[in-house]
Parts: sequence; structure tokens; C-alpha cells
Amino acid sequence: MKPATLAVLILAILVSGATLAQTDTTTLQIGTAKVIIVEEDSTEVDWEDSGIDTTAELTHWAGIDLGVNMLVNNANSSNLGAENDWLDLQYERSLSWRLNLLEYKIKLIDEYVGLVTGLGLSYNSYGFKNEVTVISNNKAFPDTTFGVIDSVLQFSKTKLRATYLNVPLLLEFNTSKNPDRSFHLAVGAIGGWKIGSITKQHFEKDGAEFKVRSKQDFNLTPWTLDLTARVGYRNLTLFATYGLTPLFKSGKAPEVYPVTVGLNIAPW
Repeated sequence: MKPATLAVLILAILVSGATLAQTDTTTLQIGTAKVIIVEEDSTEVDWEDSGIDTTAELTHWAGIDLGVNMLVNNANSSNLGAENDWLDLQYERSLSWRLNLLEYKIKLIDEYVGLVTGLGLSYNSYGFKNEVTVISNNKAFPDTTFGVIDSVLQFSKTKLRATYLNVPLLLEFNTSKNPDRSFHLAVGAIGGWKIGSITKQHFEKDGAEFKVRSKQDFNLTPWTLDLTARVGYRNLTLFATYGLTPLFKSGKAPEVYPVTVGLNIAPW
């Protein structure tokens, strides 16, 4: 190609920019050469009037939550006192795994405001910082749960785990109908039913490794109610829950309330 022809081709391509802004395809004829320029579609969706159903994408309950569990007393202090030092937690082992299986949203103001409910399953672990053995409802101490700190054994793991079936009722707000631009906030309560509880201990003695599991009631509160808040942007959601009901039944164990903070790691 001659230099003059090449210069004309380059100039023509630059000048055609104005045409490309309005059309998808531009054809240039230069001598016997034909150049076809195709522009990608850059049309933006008008989410206000598109009619596209984005309810599922703008509902932020379903998925997998991962959180860290804490315990506070009735004064909202994590200092539970020397008499309850068996409840001091090792936070990296005090995790909450929540499988929020189902969600359903009742729209109140289009996609901006709605009531959300659903169904979930949570596994709340409380890993003890000290060498704790949980004693519950034995013959010497009926209807009582407490912990004994062992001065001989060294546990590589000692924890209490409770499993709950959860039903939320949340008031959710979204700032946009476009899921890629929306901030979201949900506040409300989560009701829970305890469906299982267990303690686990791992330790070595005389060169042998032992794993002890005990399935009991442990006087845990069977029906629970938590306040909760969920906030985020797009698919990122942070959450917190605060127990309105104590972890254990009243009068049968120390009065402590569960608090959990975390994030949704796998929305669907």
C-alpha cells in the first residue's frame, strides 16, 4: 500500500469516530480496498423501566455466611468475671457457619423496600481458651451446666457446638434497581430452634491421641431470637447478630448472650 493511500485510510478511520458513536458498523471504500469497522454495543439498560425481574439479585439472605462468635453478659461486656472464666473463648475456633438455604421476598416499594423471609441452618462453635470440660446434668449437679478447667490435660481442641434451624424476618432496602450499583441494608430478627448440641475434646495422654465427643442438651436455650443487620454493596454482605435470648436456660448456667459478626462468602 502506498504511503498516500495509508494516510488516507488512517484519516478516514479517525474521522469515522463520530459515525461509530451512532451506528454499529461503518464501511469505508478506498480504491479497491474495503474496510468494515464494527463497534461493540454500548447500550445501557434503563433499570427503572426495563421490566427485568431483579428480585433475586436484590435479595441478600441466601448463601453461606461465615462469622465469629462472641459471648457477652447482661451488661453487654465480654468480661464475664472470674467465676465464668471457663467461658473465655478462643475466637479463631469460635466460628459460625450459616447455610441460608431459601429466601422469599415480598416487595413493598418495587425493588427498593421489601420483607424477606426464608430458611437457614447454622452451626455455632464456641472454642474454649482454657482446658475446659463441660459438666451438665450429672447426678451431683442436676439441671446445671458449668465448666471445669483441667490442670493436668492439655487440649488441642475443646469446644461446644450448637446447631439451629433459622427463620428470618427482615426489612430490606436497596438504593437502586440495578444490582451492579445497589447498596443494600436489611434489619430484623432471626428465630431459631436448637436441633443438636455437642462438645468435642482432643488431647494426648501417655503417647496416645484421644478424641472425646459428648452429645447432650447442655441446658442450651431451645428457642432463640436474635436481632440482626446485614449491609453491603452488590454481592458483598456483612452481617451481625445479637442474641435477645441467653445461650443457656435461665438459672441453669451463667447468663451469657451470643454475638456474631461476619460476612456472606458465597451468595446465591
